[in-house]
Amino acid sequence: MTALFSQFPKPTKIEAYALGMSRGQNVLFEDLSVTISSGDVLWIQGDNGIGKTTFLEALAGLSRPDEGNLHWYIGDSLVTPSHLVSYQPHRSFAKASLTVREDLMFWAGIYGRKDLVDEALDRVNLSNRKTLATQGLSAGQKRRLALAKLAVSNKATWVMDEPTAPMDMDGAKLIDGFVTQHIKRGGSAIIASHATPRALSINTRKLVLKAA
Repeated sequence: MTALFSQFPKPTKIEAYALGMSRGQNVLFEDLSVTISSGDVLWIQGDNGIGKTTFLEALAGLSRPDEGNLHWYIGDSLVTPSHLVSYQPHRSFAKASLTVREDLMFWAGIYGRKDLVDEALDRVNLSNRKTLATQGLSAGQKRRLALAKLAVSNKATWVMDEPTAPMDMDGAKLIDGFVTQHIKRGGSAIIASHATPRALSINTRKLVLKAA
C-alpha cells in the first residue's frame, strides 16, 4: 500500500434520510434515503436536469436539502462533511496562472498532504506536465489533475460528478483503477455518470433518480 493509498483507520458512513430537494419551484426529488459505507461504490444515474449534481452537492455538504436529514460518521463519531468527503465537480477549477504542480500543491497544502503531490502526479501520468500552466492542459488532462486532487485530499469518501466525461479509454481505466484502490483501503465512492455502471467493488450499487 503506497502513501497515496494508505489504509483508513476507521470505517465511515453517510446516512441520508427522506431527502427532498428543489430547484426554484421545480421539485427534483423527494423522500430519498440511502446509506453509503466504507467499501461502497454508489452510481447515481438519471436524465439531465433530474438533480444528480444537486444530490451530490448535498452528500458533500455543499448544499442543504429542503427536507430530510444527512449525517456523516467516522467510526461512531458524528463529523462535519469536510472531515469525510472530497468532492470532484464536473467543471475544472484549476487556476489558469499556476503550473500543474503548483495547483496541486495548493490543494495538498489545504489538506496537509504536500508529501503526496509528486506521487499523485506520477500516478495520473502528469509528471511530464508539472511545469506547464494548467490553462495549457487538455480537458482530459484537467480531469487527471482533478483525480490527483481527490487522492491528495486523504478523505475517505470521494464524490465524483461525471469523472470520465472528457476522458479517453485509458483515462477511464485510470479512474476505475484509482477508485478500486481507494475502496481497498477502506474508502467509498459516489459517482454520477451517464456511463454504464461498473463493478468497482463487491458492494457496487446503482441509484436512479426519477422526477418527483
